[in-house]
Amino acid sequence: MTNRTAPNHAPRTDFASDIAYPMARSLFNTAWDGIVKVPRAPADPDDEDFVASLPDEMFQPVGKRSWERPEMPLADTMTEAEIMAVIGAGDDPWAQSCKARGRTLRKDDPPPSLIAATLTLAPLVDSEDHLQALFGPGCVTNFACPTGLFVGALDQILPNAIEHWKGYLTAGGKADLHYYVQGGDDGSTLKGQQRKRGMLDARIERSLAQGASVLMVTLGSSQLSDALNALVTRTVAWPGITPEIVIEAMRLTHNTTGRLAEAEIRARLPDVKILKAFTPAQIDATFAAPTTLMVADRLAEIAKNLMPPLPELTLDALHGLGKVRMSLDRMLNDLGLWRDGALSWSEVTSSAVFHGPPGTGKTTLAKAFAGSAGIPIIATSYSDCQKQGHQGDMLAALDQAFAESKQKAPTVLFIDELDGFSQRVGRHHHSSYMRGVVNGLLEQINRASEVEGVILLGATNHLETVDSAVIRSGRFDLKLHLPYPDKGGLEAILAETLGRDRADGLCLASIADRLLGQSGAVAEAVVRDAKGRARADRTPVQQQHLDSATGQIVPRLDDETLRRAAVHEAGHVLVMMRLGWPFPKRVCLTAHGGQVEQFPFGMLTPRTAQERLQVLLAGRAAEICVFGDPSSGAGAGEKSDLAQATSLALAIERQWGFGESGLTWDAATAEETWRVPEDVRHRVERHLLEAEKKALSLVATNKAHVMNLADRLMRARDLGAQDIERFMQDADASKPTSAPAKAESSVYDASLPG
Repeated sequence: MTNRTAPNHAPRTDFASDIAYPMARSLFNTAWDGIVKVPRAPADPDDEDFVASLPDEMFQPVGKRSWERPEMPLADTMTEAEIMAVIGAGDDPWAQSCKARGRTLRKDDPPPSLIAATLTLAPLVDSEDHLQALFGPGCVTNFACPTGLFVGALDQILPNAIEHWKGYLTAGGKADLHYYVQGGDDGSTLKGQQRKRGMLDARIERSLAQGASVLMVTLGSSQLSDALNALVTRTVAWPGITPEIVIEAMRLTHNTTGRLAEAEIRARLPDVKILKAFTPAQIDATFAAPTTLMVADRLAEIAKNLMPPLPELTLDALHGLGKVRMSLDRMLNDLGLWRDGALSWSEVTSSAVFHGPPGTGKTTLAKAFAGSAGIPIIATSYSDCQKQGHQGDMLAALDQAFAESKQKAPTVLFIDELDGFSQRVGRHHHSSYMRGVVNGLLEQINRASEVEGVILLGATNHLETVDSAVIRSGRFDLKLHLPYPDKGGLEAILAETLGRDRADGLCLASIADRLLGQSGAVAEAVVRDAKGRARADRTPVQQQHLDSATGQIVPRLDDETLRRAAVHEAGHVLVMMRLGWPFPKRVCLTAHGGQVEQFPFGMLTPRTAQERLQVLLAGRAAEICVFGDPSSGAGAGEKSDLAQATSLALAIERQWGFGESGLTWDAATAEETWRVPEDVRHRVERHLLEAEKKALSLVATNKAHVMNLADRLMRARDLGAQDIERFMQDADASKPTSAPAKAESSVYDASLPG
């Protein structure tokens, strides 16, 4: 157990400290007006009029500093009990020679933030070799300060530091050290950022041409051009404000003895990760307190205000996540190992993008991840940034979100509506605007990746529309698909939301059947409605309350429509199996008909493209085979079977060069069929008719299997890949031996609505 009454007699000693502490003390040899240096004495001592105008205190003797003439600590005259009592009152009996003497800063002394900034320079000269190399001709050192909080303070004290370092150099062969400070972009446009880089490149080229060495203070390597990054001989990470730096600054600002109640100060200081989020103004404000312990208490008080509240929701409260939960658990495990010092940040999987249909809980999942990690979440979105105004304002808002997450790391930075950052290619009227916005986002992501402790999560309803550079690995490593919950997931959500306020014997499975194809948010809304009905009846939630609430939000389909939807989806599955495709992930009946989820395709060939057409038209073919005619379901909307099949047939002719239309590329889709030449439309129609004919043949040959699978789907409502595989085995169907290439890195919802 730490002895709270024990002092620390002196600062630690090593090469860096032996240089840093005298350098911090040297700041007191200059007068300061805020952060601006001013001469301590008149430039011309013979100017009698000027001397006469100076205040009397300029000529009064100045007392010795604690490091020049330390006084006896108050604690040396006290018992341990008395020391504890004084500490309890907020005084530091080891730092003070009497109760009246706590804070020792004088009017023209350097601000505490500059003292602290000076001490953060220690890693630059942590060895004799590094000190000498810093001044080596042609050497370029990058001092990376990702948060940018103290860049201005470093700019102020570097001239003093460089002069101080020169006193430790060995003779001969040393160059002048030129320093350059590159602060934040402040939401600059891409052209503005490129202009700043060009100016920095030119200045450093000029310095190197003069035979100088260069010290840069930047936000990180991503702020530099490729040419300048290639010149960097050493990169040093800014350590941030640490407990050690705070304590050594106190030794200069609140001390007359050279000693401190260090154990007690450390016990009161906030965590080192929070200290790194302090600004110079906050440091100066806390050091205005009269004693070291009161400074520590004030730092802890501000730290509480700095950190946003932690989300109460955790992953354990969410259901139906499946493999997504496994991926997030691995991320949490890596994060925990990093926080314990057992894993380097470069080894941590620190980014993921959630994609899937609206209402699947992507935002909730990000909050739950932060809650499970025990870290705050900083959230923004495309629309939040866009509403700030023109491109510069939008980029500034984006910059603010990233800056806040870096300052408060470890944090989760969540960017919603990633599909707003659409492809930069194209000739639409706002393509130049979008290029600037996307490039600004890429710049911010690159910088955030250099900051330890920032977990980057994104969300989109349409992954395919997001600029590919944004979601590539290295920016968003994991692509996690969030489909609508399956039947088991819906039952779990219903049970969790109901809690204990329900009657015994509720049949949640029947409610889940009706909610298939709906989001978890809809399931929660059903329960809220049911609870409201139960409160009105002054009873716990009954089955009729759930049934009525479900019917209000999701009307029940009649048996005939449900039967037709089951046959439709069974047709899709059967043709997939007969063509040798992999088993689909899932097939289910929903309030809107049904859907099949399958793995995405990789590269298509003429054969697999034609097979894809057959699968898309197989649901319609099954309806014709069983009922004698199709329904409108196959063509209901831009995501319908017929819409997808038309777009696919157009791609065969106009994009992939699989048809008779030549190699001229055209991105026309089903919605733009009207602008396609008539001969191409005829060829597209022929592709569709031939595919439907083949699908009808396959369905007719396997009609009994289609009917049996439809019956099973009617009973279960939701079948997974294993259920489908068992069915095919029971039906003596052969297992597929070949399949088109599929993407292994992600899964998408290939919804085939009935």
